[in-house]
Parts: sequence; C-alpha cells; structure tokens
Amino acid sequence: MYAVVTLQDTDEVMVVASNWLTTDKKQSYWPPFKAPEKFMDAVQNRLKPETGGKTWEKLNISFHTEYVSFDKAKEEQKVMKEQKEWSNKGFGILKRQRLENAVGVLKNQFQQFPPVPPASTSRMDDKKELLQMLGDIKSTVQENSAMLKKLLKDNTVSEAPSSTSVLSKDIKTNLNLPLKTFDDLDRIERQLNTAASRKKYVKYLSMLGGFGPRDIIKNIMQKVLADDLAKEFNWQGRGDKRPFSQLILTDVIRDAAFRRNVIRVDCENEIKKYLSYRADRLRKKPREQGGIGPVVPNVIAGTTVDDDEEMDDEEIWKLLAD
Repeated sequence: MYAVVTLQDTDEVMVVASNWLTTDKKQSYWPPFKAPEKFMDAVQNRLKPETGGKTWEKLNISFHTEYVSFDKAKEEQKVMKEQKEWSNKGFGILKRQRLENAVGVLKNQFQQFPPVPPASTSRMDDKKELLQMLGDIKSTVQENSAMLKKLLKDNTVSEAPSSTSVLSKDIKTNLNLPLKTFDDLDRIERQLNTAASRKKYVKYLSMLGGFGPRDIIKNIMQKVLADDLAKEFNWQGRGDKRPFSQLILTDVIRDAAFRRNVIRVDCENEIKKYLSYRADRLRKKPREQGGIGPVVPNVIAGTTVDDDEEMDDEEIWKLLAD
C-alpha cells in the first residue's frame, strides 16, 4: 500500500509507503537518502524504515488516502498539487475583489461629503463653522487613506509575484543555470529531491514571464537547458535520446508553468516542440557555418527555406505549431 500525505513543515504533497506511517497516521518515518532515485526506490519497494539498524526520523504529516498501486498514488499526488495551486489562485482573486469593494466604499464616502459653499454665500462668513467642516473632512480622509494602505499591503503580501517582479539576486546566483552537461543535470536532480529546493526553482522559473504557453515554456527551457544538452533529449526517450518526461526537473517546469496559467497538456506539448526544434537547429549549424555539402531546401509545414536563409525564432515556432 502507498499513502498520499502532506508534510506539515513544508506543505508539500508526497507519496510514501504505508508501512512508514505511525499507527495514528499523524507521522511518517522519512528516509535519509539524498538521491531522488534511492528515495523513489525506497517508496516503491516499501523498505523497512531503518538504515543500518537505526530507525529513520519521523515527520509530522496530514494523511489523505491510500492506494494499492504506486502509479495510482502518484496520480492522486498530481491532482492534489494542482488543486492546491488553483485554490491559492482563487484566494488571490478573492483578495482583489475585497480590495475593489473597499475602494468603491471609499469613493462613495467621498461623494457623500457636501460641497463647500461658494464664497458668495452667507456660510462663508462663519469662519468657525468652515474650519470645523474642513477639519472633519481632513480627519476622514486620513482614516480612509490608512485603511486603503492596509488593504493594499495585505493584498501585496498574499498575492503571488507578478511577471514584472524583480527576480531575487540570491536565487539567480545560486541556481547555476542553464545546465550544460549531464553532471549538471544529475546535480540539479539531487537538489530537487527536497521540497525547499523545488519551491525555490518553481518560484524563479515562474517569474521569467512570457505571453501564452509557447512564449512561457520557451523562456523557461532556454533558462534551464543549454542547446547542446537539450538536443540529447526528446519527450519519451526514443532512438538514442534520453526521456525528458521522467526527470524531476520536468515536474518543476510543469509547476512553474502552472503558476503562469499554463495547463499540463499545453506545457508538455510546448516542451516537445522546443526539444524537437533545438535538435533540428543544431543539426543545421555545420552546414550554415562551414558550407559542408550541397545546399538542400528545408521544408517545414509546406514552406521551403534555403539553408543559407536563416529564420528567426518566431517564424520557426509558428511553422512548427502549424
């Protein structure tokens, strides 16, 4: 049996072996393995929660459900993670609605103030009454301004960073991207075995910006993989390529794209196109740079392009999309 749980310290949804749970299902034993492969093997093989005769440490959890199949448990984990993301987005929308309502109330309050009588009326002769009125207005404006500032501050704290947010200098300098070798990839896969590292990468990649699924995924993939490494992958690992779909990094890219409102199927389709496009461009480079072999027209989606005529990224992506 396999259980789907949430780690209380990190709020991360995980799959664990049912025999790791305590009797009351409020805690789970946790393996000390750093490599993601060892962690996944431990879960799938439902290892006894001890290493070298020493019992693993226990973490506080919230238990959700159990499955006989490991694959079923992983599917439930995906669903719960996506539901949690949508729930967080819904909370942000509610906060914006509350802010808009509050601004509307403030506008109505200002409109209810009686206009200051013109200088030609008799009320202007009563300086004491006029000063009292101005003092009341000033006091009300100050109170409403303080209320509005508080609402704006609360809204800013609760909302996820927008595409115009300034990227954290510490995050950018610690991630060591793009990945250029398989050793770099192995390093990042080990790092992503922890919930804290995954959150850090998801946050950074989701802040790269873009308009629409294609642009968002292109920005993320260019930041994550150098071209020479990208050409070694395709989605399923067919031929002599490695399977990109099986990396923990791929889950991180999905989560980052989801924060930009790119659903799972669109994210995967754009990754497939990106990997295919990069491999194709690198195959053309020797001919473009060295003039090796005859000039043979390239035909993409019914359009003929000579090798010595370079197309920009937007044109290639459009042709591939068609």
